[in-house]
Amino acid sequence: MKVYLKCLMGLLSLLILPAHAAVYQCTIKGVATFSQQPCGEDAEIIIIPETNRTQIAKKDSDKKSDNSVENYISGKKIDRKIKKIERAIKLLQNALSEQKIKIGYMTQKAANRLGAESIADAIEQQTIILEKEVQPKIDELQQQIAALNVIKAQLGQ
Repeated sequence: MKVYLKCLMGLLSLLILPAHAAVYQCTIKGVATFSQQPCGEDAEIIIIPETNRTQIAKKDSDKKSDNSVENYISGKKIDRKIKKIERAIKLLQNALSEQKIKIGYMTQKAANRLGAESIADAIEQQTIILEKEVQPKIDELQQQIAALNVIKAQLGQ
């Protein structure tokens, strides 16, 4: 009878192995023991189903697509920040242009108050002062855009 059971288990394991992995579990001195071959008379077959490689590949591709979705969303957020900064730059440039136009209407009396020798000198001095105030702000905003573009390029990798 024991020989019959062993033969039957052997045949079953041969039939099962192509689709699944089989492990034998025995209890030796009260301790559960696992083996690829029968380890005792009380050996029980534990069938471990084969890993579905398609599901693993799908999970990996899902992770990649999750990252690509996150990267896409982050890229769009960066685009919005860049547009906002570009609008701020435009506003500063427009304000600079308007101020230059106002400076261009300078009178001799205003030039004298500034200590300039002529209206042209006063206009030039005031224009330089104005550009020194506004241009660093514009440069800083352009650096922010450059940094955001670097981050966006890294997301695309």
